[in-house]
This record gives sequence, C-alpha cells and structure tokens, in this order.
Amino acid sequence: MGDLTFQKFVDFLNERRDEIISSMIIDRTSEAYGFFSKYFEKYYIDTPGGDRYTRSVAAADSSEFVRELYNGRKIILSRGYSIFESSVYASFFSEVTWVSRDDLRPLTTMIMEDCEHRSMIDMLDHERPEIILFDGSLTGRLMHGNREFRADRLDGFKEKYYSNLKALIEKAREMGSEIVFLSKSSESRSLVSKITNDSGNGQDEALRTGRIVDHVLIKSLAKSPGYSIPVNFRASGIEIRDSIWSFHLLPNLNDLPMKIDFVSSKDGYDNSILEKIVDTVFWAYAGQKVYNIWLSKVDNMVKFRSDEVERIYMRQFEKTIGIPMYETRGERRARIRI
Repeated sequence: MGDLTFQKFVDFLNERRDEIISSMIIDRTSEAYGFFSKYFEKYYIDTPGGDRYTRSVAAADSSEFVRELYNGRKIILSRGYSIFESSVYASFFSEVTWVSRDDLRPLTTMIMEDCEHRSMIDMLDHERPEIILFDGSLTGRLMHGNREFRADRLDGFKEKYYSNLKALIEKAREMGSEIVFLSKSSESRSLVSKITNDSGNGQDEALRTGRIVDHVLIKSLAKSPGYSIPVNFRASGIEIRDSIWSFHLLPNLNDLPMKIDFVSSKDGYDNSILEKIVDTVFWAYAGQKVYNIWLSKVDNMVKFRSDEVERIYMRQFEKTIGIPMYETRGERRARIRI
C-alpha cells in the first residue's frame, strides 16, 4: 500500500478549513468584525512612510549551536553581533553543562539575547547611532519572568541577563539612542485590549474576541499600509525608569504586520521620535524576505554555519579535550554507506 500521508494532510485541511481561516482572518459577517470596524480607524494611521527616516542605525542579532555529548551534557555556543556602518562588535558565550531538555530552548534563547545586549553595550561605548534595532520583542524579553532553569553551572544567569538589559537601556538613554525591537510573529493582544476597553464594553467584547490577536485584527481591517497607535507596556521583570511602548506596522497589504517595541525616557513618548521610527522602518523595508535591511545584514553575518562549526569549533574541541568523536554526521553516514 502506498504512502497516504499527503492525502491525509489534504483530508485534514478540508475538514478544518473554515476553522483555520477564521483564526487567521476575521469573518466579515461576524460580530467581532462589526465591532472592530467601528473603532479601527481611530487606532490605525494610514501611511506609506515619510521622509523623517534616519540611516544612523545600529543592529544586533545572535546565533547559537548546541550539541549533546554522550554523557548527556550539552556544549552550548552563542555569539551576538552589533553592527554600525562598517564596524562590528561581538560577544561570545560557551559552556559545557547539563540542562534539562524542557529548559534547553528557553535557556538558549535567553543566552542569545544576552549576547545581543552585551555586544550592543560594547558598541555604545564607541558609537552613537540614532536608532538601535533588535530582532525580536522587548516585551517578550521582559516576560521571561522568574522561571528557574534546571541547569548546572548557570546559577545567577537570569540576574545577569536582566542586569545587562537594564544597563543597555540606561546606556542608550545616556547616548541619546532610541532602542527599537522588531518582530514578525506575535501573540500580542495589546491593541485588541485597548480597543475593547476604550469602547466601554470591554468585558463583554473581550469574551467575544478572546482569540483575536493584534496581527489578525490588522490583517483583517487595514485597507492600506500604516501603523497602529502605541500602547504602553508595564514592565514586571525589571525595574527601569523608562516607559515601554508597542505598536504594529503593516509595510505592505500583502505582507505580515511587524510588532515594534520602543523605549521612551518619558512617561509618554515623543511623537517626533515615533515618526522617525516609523519612517525608518518603512524606508528599510525590502519585501517579505528582507523586512529590514540592517537586521538582514547582521543576521547573515552572525549565523553559525555547519561547516564553520564542524571545521573550526568542534575540531578545536577534539584537539583540546583529546576525544576524537566529533566528526560531522555527514562524514559518518558516508563511511557507513561505503
């Protein structure tokens, strides 16, 4: 009997089609669409971007490599790059340790983010960009919370993580640089919550719109490129005197919205700074695959390539430790086949 897996997938899609579509686009005949249609224009500004952009932009990104040893421990490598004009500032993390499998992904995520923060602090010791870009969400970084990782040799890492993040925010304020975080995917409901609460029927509408996230709202109702009004975010994982704001920008009707977090040194935010951020993000947009030219550049630079890891890092591991076991998987498979 032939492989029926693809046909089973087709059957699954046909069976669940309406449910999947309704989770991605608000049905125009639904109560939720009627409700949000009344208010959306008040919270969304149509614009293709203006001329208040800046090219004085620094960008940061990170990469990681993890391999499990035969004793169950993990070798973890991570590096962060911050670039500004022709300069590159790097930070590095390496450890061999035991980590619970359930904690490995969130832990390495924080390690990568910490590398980004440290490389950008180093950059700010030498450069003065107008805008600092990070790939990801600031609100997400502030919500790592009080989770304790089951791992050896990493006691106090979470405290160092938040200490470095706080130092980055304070350093940027000192240098007059605006910190901006861009993320393509988001489960944020800050805009949805603001509209429902401002309507005066927040509790009732929240029950009806409970599964609608901000990106679905914007994809469903936006008629042209633009951005939503910023909503304040209350930081709980770190005590800072700055205020944090989130909004969503749609660079093209055929593309996905971007969630943008930025930091303000005031309780509110300066509208001229918001316009500079919006216009700069629009100016640097180059399509669905390259949604920001600076972040795309640093992403390509910082990535660990398999050849680089095997030929340089793991060969050095073998040489120093003296246990010749880290051949590439491809080489091992090739020998077995022969």
